[in-house]
Amino acid sequence: MEIKFTPDSRSDIGSGWERAWQAGRVDLAALSATDLRYGFFEYPVDFIVEGHAFLSAARPPLTDIMFTSAHSLHSLRAAGSAKIDFTENTYVIRLELVGDQVHFTSTYNAPTPRPRCSFDAYISGVRSFVTDGVEYLGQRYPALADNPALHELRALVQVPMGDGDAGGGSESQ
Repeated sequence: MEIKFTPDSRSDIGSGWERAWQAGRVDLAALSATDLRYGFFEYPVDFIVEGHAFLSAARPPLTDIMFTSAHSLHSLRAAGSAKIDFTENTYVIRLELVGDQVHFTSTYNAPTPRPRCSFDAYISGVRSFVTDGVEYLGQRYPALADNPALHELRALVQVPMGDGDAGGGSESQ
């Protein structure tokens, strides 16, 4: 299981924000999570499970995919199922927890048999993806380090997930 992004500074600022950005009127520390999820940092993202590419260099807003992936951890634990969906289209990756395995399917080109990975591997993969994304954005744009949305993302992947948690690292309660 692998989720990764490739930074692309050409798509840091979404359409509609260019003039305000160039004029210095965009305060990254104060942007809402919604603005960050819809209008910024559209980077190529790969999401691969057992060789099946659910995303292959798709360009969703990075903060959006980080949020939906982080929330999927909690939905899997609480309800046994989750979805990763995208603000810019109708594509959905569905996840189902079966025992200690996460099974994946999608709205388009769903493979048979369904790719899967251990819940521990999924937790670890999502935590690494979100942590890498938050760290990259904070280093590239230091004002983002103070943005509440990035603090929320950090908190979402640090919440203890239960006994089978293989995410490691420091956790807050």
